[in-house]
Formats: sequence, structure tokens, C-alpha cells
Amino acid sequence: MKLLYGYLRNYWALVALALILATVNQVFSLLDPLIFRYVIDEYATRFQEYTTGEFFRGVSLLLGAAMGVAFVSRVAKNFQDYYINVITQRLGAQLYSDGIRHSLELPYSIFEDQRSGETLGKLQKVRSDVEKLISASINVLFTSLVGIIFVMIYALSVHWLIAPVYFLTVPLLGLLSSVLSRRIKQIQKVIVAETTALAGSTTESLRNIELVKSLGLGQQEIARLNATTAKILKLELKKVKYLRSLSFIQGTCVNALRTGILALMLYLIYTRAITVGQFFSLFIYSFFIFGPLQELGNIINIYRETEASL
Repeated sequence: MKLLYGYLRNYWALVALALILATVNQVFSLLDPLIFRYVIDEYATRFQEYTTGEFFRGVSLLLGAAMGVAFVSRVAKNFQDYYINVITQRLGAQLYSDGIRHSLELPYSIFEDQRSGETLGKLQKVRSDVEKLISASINVLFTSLVGIIFVMIYALSVHWLIAPVYFLTVPLLGLLSSVLSRRIKQIQKVIVAETTALAGSTTESLRNIELVKSLGLGQQEIARLNATTAKILKLELKKVKYLRSLSFIQGTCVNALRTGILALMLYLIYTRAITVGQFFSLFIYSFFIFGPLQELGNIINIYRETEASL
């Protein structure tokens, strides 16, 4: 992964800009439930305290603010996606071109055992995996981190007991995912090796198709390639099975933690420690936090695939 970090340093300005836009997008999208809280606490549950004019003026102001923060969030999101695409495309192209140059500069004594299709397959796999990893890291991982920090600060301002409960869910899920995903890296390394070898064998067979046919080795070559394909398929299905198990365990843990937090907040409403508006805002924030955390398994899979490719 040090190789990837070295390439990312060349685009630090674009990466910083994408992270700033991701922060703006996430923060402004998180302001919407906060506005919703004030609508409930100040107007929906206390409507009898206002005249008709005061009620509609106050509600209109808050609804206008909700539209404003949603607009800013959408604008930031569009620019964020644009700059992420710029980073991934440029970095992927640079990795690919540098890989081609490095392969052509190798002495023949080293390169003679490398099939052209195998080399091409490796370079294309690295490029696609790096692009997916960068996109997922900013769009899911970083925005989740911003959301967690925002919700921690807000929860602490509502009641001191809610914030640590929210915070403890993150390392618990992270540790669980890390332990369960170690096997994925091992499987992925074998898949990458077998897939690139198959690409190389297929390319060489097609290039020398007349020679293969003239020697009567057509059926033998087909059987060999099919056996390799079946082996790769078996490994891919094993990885999918492992990923589904990981996602199931993560989803179960997320739902259990979310239900526990919901029970705690209902108890705090019962003791009049928090208001109904605060409860609903924190309830909505739980979707912002636990929704992306359920994608943690996919992100870890992308990371392991990229690690194996590099």
C-alpha cells in the first residue's frame, strides 16, 4: 500500500479538495435532522402557544433553512464526485502507464517467463482496484467519520450518556470486521494469481492458435484453460460465501447496537432527560451512522483486493 500512498501524494491538492467537499456535503446533510428537531420541539408540540401568523412564520423559516442546507449538500456532493473521478482516473492512468514502462524496461532474462496477457491482466486489475478503493474511502469511510464526529458532538450536547454508547459501536464493529476479513486477503491473492495466469495462457494460446492446432493440442489446451477457470470460479464462490457471512454478522451486530441505543433514548424520554425532538433527531442520525457501517465489509473487501493486487 506504500506504493499507492506515494502516488496519492502527487494529487494531494485534489484529494484535500475532495475531502473538504465531502465534509461540507456530510455536515450540511446532517443539519437537516437538527432543523427537524426544532420543528418538533418548538412548533409541532407547542403549537397552542403561537398565533397562526407566528406559527407559520417560524415553521416557514425552518423549512426554508432545511431546503437551503439540502441545496448546499447536493452542490458539494456533485463537485465531490467530480473531483473523486478526476483523482481516480488520473491516478489509475498513471499506475497503468508506469506499469507498462516498468515491464518494457525489464531485462529479457527476467521478462521472458512473463506472458503478455498475464502482465496486462495484472495492470488492469491494479488500476480498477485502486480506483474503487479511493472512491469508497472518500464516499463512505471519510464521510462516515465526519458523520460520527458530528453526531458525537450533538449527542454529548443532548445527554452525556448517549455519546459514549454511539462511540463504542465504531471500534467494536471495526475490530469485528478486521478479524473476519483476514481470510479474504489470502483468498484474493490466490484469485489474482490464478486469474492473471489464465489471462496470460489464453493470450498466448490465441496468439499461437495455428501452432496449437497443427500439433493437435487444441482439445488439451481447452481442457487446461477450462480447469483453471473452474478453479477460479470455486475460489470466487468461496470468497462470496465468506463475504456474505461477514455482512450477515455485521448487519446483525449493527441492528443489535442500534436497538440498544433506541431503548436507551426511550428510557431518557421516559425520565424527561431528553425531548421528543431530540429523540427523533438522534434516531435519524442512527441511520447516518449505522447505514455506512453496514458497508464496512464491502470496503474491507475492496481494501484486501487492492492490497493483494499491489
